[in-house]
Amino acid sequence: MPTASIDFTLAAFAMIVVVMGAIFGANMAASPFLGGSVHDQERYDQLGRHILLSRGDPIDWGAAGLPTSLGFASGGGPYELDIDKVTRLNPSNAYAINYTILWEALGVDDVSFVIAVEPLFDVALNQTSTQQNPDNASYTFSVKTTREGYPVQADLSCYIATRNSTYSASGSTDGYGLGSVQFTLPNSKNGTALLVVIARTTESVVSYGVLPFAHNSDAPRPSGIYATLSPCNHVLEIELSPNVTAWNAAVFSMGYCFNLTSAGANYAIPYLKDASPMILVLTGSNASDHWAEWVAYPQVPLQIGADMSDEYVASDVAQASYLVDVNGALYRFEIGFRSPASYE
Repeated sequence: MPTASIDFTLAAFAMIVVVMGAIFGANMAASPFLGGSVHDQERYDQLGRHILLSRGDPIDWGAAGLPTSLGFASGGGPYELDIDKVTRLNPSNAYAINYTILWEALGVDDVSFVIAVEPLFDVALNQTSTQQNPDNASYTFSVKTTREGYPVQADLSCYIATRNSTYSASGSTDGYGLGSVQFTLPNSKNGTALLVVIARTTESVVSYGVLPFAHNSDAPRPSGIYATLSPCNHVLEIELSPNVTAWNAAVFSMGYCFNLTSAGANYAIPYLKDASPMILVLTGSNASDHWAEWVAYPQVPLQIGADMSDEYVASDVAQASYLVDVNGALYRFEIGFRSPASYE
């Protein structure tokens, strides 16, 4: 299906047109829907637009503190969201804001909600072959780019991080969403390695995939065993497990790859002029293992909010979906609303 990437681009463009056309007057129109007993899709759409077009209060709550009024805008163009306000929605982040605080900041007593943010397409990685040589090992990986099961053609920036070294390559997936990449690593760099792939279909439609794999070592341990990484306010905060030493931190994006500068026990995250998520990687060792941990900035995909998974509850959930911009890259921002009181 070689035309799938064209269809995907046109669909993304159409969504941008629809979203941008709804901007004018949205802030003024939202106020009447912040209270009262109205229960319909229009009310939920206005609530969604309100929090995406508003910066909230305080306007810089993403960098520090808690919001008293909910809004995710960065202060740039319409539907441009603040990277830290989005990141702090992720429950895995050390600075995550819990749902109770978010609900109180929304200020609408009769509405519960759940938020999900994700890239516009998926990147699946698999290790397909290994060739062991006396001084090195060669690895081949498959890359598959899809959106809701349909193939997406994409350009690829591919990286490997292991110990204190990084390696890079470029490639693409075809009209069937399929591609591959090969790396050769010296045996002296044994330990857990990370394959990082950033995929781009158009200038702002970008996604990523990360695959830990063993390079002349035992199988990788689960994420978070050696360290937890929390980006916020362009600082990567590190919490190391006992008896663990960090060696190196690096940033990977569509167009950049370099080591991070330490800021005490943490690392400074650069402001990149690159429409791309940043993948932040920390490598280190303990008594027996060379390990690697990673986190995305913004820390997406994520989901936070009220539990609406129950079959009875789910039937009453109204969904509102928006296309948003975070640091030049587009993401899908979905909000599920429900007003339980209206059914009692």
